[in-house]
Amino acid sequence: MLAQLIRPERFGEPRDAFVAEPVEVPALGPRDVLVYVMAAGVNYNNVWAAMGVPIDVIKTRQKKGEPEAFHIGGSDASGVVWATGKDVKNVKVGDDVVVHCGMWDPADPWVVAGKDPMFAPTQRIWGYESNWGSFAQYCKVHDHQCLPKPQHLTWEAAASYMLVGATAYRMLHGWSPNVVGEGDPILVWGGAGGLGSMA
Repeated sequence: MLAQLIRPERFGEPRDAFVAEPVEVPALGPRDVLVYVMAAGVNYNNVWAAMGVPIDVIKTRQKKGEPEAFHIGGSDASGVVWATGKDVKNVKVGDDVVVHCGMWDPADPWVVAGKDPMFAPTQRIWGYESNWGSFAQYCKVHDHQCLPKPQHLTWEAAASYMLVGATAYRMLHGWSPNVVGEGDPILVWGGAGGLGSMA
């Protein structure tokens, strides 16, 4: 497959760090899904990954068991399910999906206890803290990351809102006693972008 790869020797400006290269299609685990990417959203985490700051995403991933010496970013996607692992039940080949950015181990005791998986010890942001993001012909995700694509949205529109929507929601809700209610004034830092649009 063709993918926009970041390699450590190219860390720097995104226009120089991302280079289209052929790579093998990733192998799937039992609960993984391979999605043929129709559209991908662009987020600030892709700029950080390209620059290698505030973290070197490749070295960080390698410490967590992802051995690839390259990084495929992209934390928002819409596409078509191309293949599934043997234990995937929620989607099938041919389904139109959007992909959310939250990755976690479903067996994590935090998740099993019914707590918010975004605070689980195993939680990572797909396409930034993990490899095989949406800047490729195919992306590899966990089954729980796949949601039905809203049929009234174009592929591009469907690929634009999951990461910023989840971030805005997390920032505005769940921080008791600092609960935002209807009519409350709020400051949205960076309000002119996707995050501000969602907030």
